[in-house]
Amino acid sequence: MNTLIALGAPIAVLLAYLATRPMSPAREVARRAHRVTRHPALANLGDVRARLDAELPGHQVDFVLARTARHGVDARTLWTWLDRFGAESLVVVLAAGHGYAGLLRALRDETTYDLDEARLLAGLSEPELFQLAA
Repeated sequence: MNTLIALGAPIAVLLAYLATRPMSPAREVARRAHRVTRHPALANLGDVRARLDAELPGHQVDFVLARTARHGVDARTLWTWLDRFGAESLVVVLAAGHGYAGLLRALRDETTYDLDEARLLAGLSEPELFQLAA
């Protein structure tokens, strides 16, 4: 009986530790991204930033965050745009001069966004964004 207690106590302590230890940062980020993908209304700017960091070069991420802050674009709209059109098109549409209203209009119409026209405007408006990425 004493042997069973002697073996059981360390196992119980180990199980309690494993159950209460914090998740690794990478696992926590992946878990959060999965949850926000299932429920886009939960998206915040941190989620958008993490997704942009994974998909775009740093100078484009900085441009998107600065431009969306200036236009007051909310995280839910950004997340929806990223799901539907992708991160590269977000850079293009913002560089082309379309603000919050332009994003909402494209999302509302549920059609494919004319990316070629936006690329032309973006290349004229913000050429340094696309020359560095090439």
